[in-house]
Amino acid sequence: MYAKLGKVDYSKSLFELFEDKDLVSWNSIISALSQSEKFSEALRLLYGMVSSGVRPDGVTLASILPTCAHLRILKMGKEIHCYALRNEDLSGNSFVGSALVDMYCNCGQVDIGRRVFNQIHDRRIGLWNAMVTGYAQSDRDYEALAIFLEMEAVAGLCSNASTIASILPACARCEDFENKESMHGFVIKRGLGTDKYVQNALIDMYARMGKMEISRVIFDSMEVRDVVSWNTMITGYINCECHENALSLLGKMQKTDTSAGTDAIVDDDENSGDIRPNTITLMTVLPACGALAATRKGQEIHCYAIRHMLDSDIAVGSATVDMYAKCGCLDFARRAFNLMPVRNIVTWNVIIMAYGMNGQGEEALQLFRQMVDEEANGQGLKPNDITFIALLAACSHSGMVDEGISLFNRMKDDYDIDPSPDHYACAVDLLGRAGQVVEAFHLVDTMPSGFSKAAAWSSLLGASRIHQNVEIGEIAAMNLIELEPNVSSHYVLLSNIYSSAGLWDRAMKIRARMMEMGIKKEPGYSWIEFNDKVHRFVAGDLSHPQSVHLYQYLSKLASRMKTQGYVPDTSCVLHDVSEDEKESLLRGHSEKLALAFGILNTTPGTTIRVAKNLRVCNDCHLVAKYISQIEGRDIILRDVRRFHHFREGKCSCGDYW
Repeated sequence: MYAKLGKVDYSKSLFELFEDKDLVSWNSIISALSQSEKFSEALRLLYGMVSSGVRPDGVTLASILPTCAHLRILKMGKEIHCYALRNEDLSGNSFVGSALVDMYCNCGQVDIGRRVFNQIHDRRIGLWNAMVTGYAQSDRDYEALAIFLEMEAVAGLCSNASTIASILPACARCEDFENKESMHGFVIKRGLGTDKYVQNALIDMYARMGKMEISRVIFDSMEVRDVVSWNTMITGYINCECHENALSLLGKMQKTDTSAGTDAIVDDDENSGDIRPNTITLMTVLPACGALAATRKGQEIHCYAIRHMLDSDIAVGSATVDMYAKCGCLDFARRAFNLMPVRNIVTWNVIIMAYGMNGQGEEALQLFRQMVDEEANGQGLKPNDITFIALLAACSHSGMVDEGISLFNRMKDDYDIDPSPDHYACAVDLLGRAGQVVEAFHLVDTMPSGFSKAAAWSSLLGASRIHQNVEIGEIAAMNLIELEPNVSSHYVLLSNIYSSAGLWDRAMKIRARMMEMGIKKEPGYSWIEFNDKVHRFVAGDLSHPQSVHLYQYLSKLASRMKTQGYVPDTSCVLHDVSEDEKESLLRGHSEKLALAFGILNTTPGTTIRVAKNLRVCNDCHLVAKYISQIEGRDIILRDVRRFHHFREGKCSCGDYW
């Protein structure tokens, strides 16, 4: 009774008062502890039970095996399995079999779990569910679907809510299973459409399919939502890059009272029932703040994590470091990194990448040396393949060619990491960005056979665009178009190379080819956070309520800049029009509109933070330097590649990007 009321400590105290503890007593307390996720205590009591001379039965094993599964104690799970095999009345027990299958699958031994499943003749629904879940959780989706169909069609058993909640993720991931929506109809026919766990799985399935509007309909129709419901919906939005929807839903989550059974708004989250953002919520939503460069919202979430003692979780800590890094708050990122009690390789990779993105390659290398030194002393972690991608990117953005190539050449011998296609692409970018386009081309040529060269050719094409190497740019583009004929950026970059070189006829042919194939260019846009809202701008944008004021400001700014020596870089305009028209088009670039919005809407002295989904153009980079000097503002501009910190007319990149 006490255990079912959630008072497990009362149960333990009462149990300890028993003078003659029988099998039922031991089973009751072990089961209570296991179901309350007090796994270590459950194991200790099992030892006490055996020591007192009471022999475990099927109920005992079915109660204790989940502790082995959750704690990943495979050795003890096998000992319990041996005990069951020595007692014939236990070896064929369906409940024990289900627990054994679950234990092996959770410990990564799915094939052994299947062997146990095959040896049990009395297969009840729980056993089938354990096997379906085991395959699904191991991403062996085809096998999960096969055994699900066998259960329904051969064994003649009807799926229950647990079956459906397990099989739906497999349906969503399995490419061979095309008519995924049919599962929703199957769920409704079985009368399981209102089960909370099934609804959570349906939300996830539609989110994985990119059909967030259907996920939201299911979510809104739920009579009772748990924290998994909210996390699934938020994760779906983030995976579909609907970051603003995710943050909006997070705000609603914090105001929901489950005890009322409806979306009751409360003033204090202490009264909000059990629907509170947990570690899963935070590690999911913090990247959304980073993607939007929503510093203020990210800080609010960080404060929430500290208040609720979730910041010490290694995943939340790593996500916090990453969020600050992507918002351009490198000092905050480093402070959060330094305060983490425990760090894993993800944490180190995030902070190394952060310094690299901000053009501080030497500091990134110093962090790498620190990580390696701690590992050599038995306290740290070994670098992995992602570490070297971060290091090579850091060297690339800082012009540290020799250091980067040395790391690339020493990866295998010093750290036992084979260079992958991504590492080659980073090395090509390193050389190409530094102007060594021919050397970068030769490196692509020397890549091992069997490696995908798409990323390397893409890096080379980007370098050819920067340094206006038409010949190598054409080679890179043609190889890319052959490998990835439907990717718009390949055509656009080649067209830009032609336009920059004044080869307008060739540029027009590329654009015409795109139109014929129905390939559309990814639109460039910039955004800025203000008053908990993200304001987006595209080139020539007239849709914003303040558009008139923004263009008036930029027009006056252009005049002021010209008196100080500003000459518009019209090479950034890839249209064959007059110089005056080019200047007019430059003025409407999305970065400039976002910067103007920031200047006009924030108090003097406030740092302006702008993000862009593509590479910042030369003229916008130049204008940002002038604005930082004229307005006396610090400007942090994040493009698709790196950060630019502007102060007093200078940029942290040193005009190398």
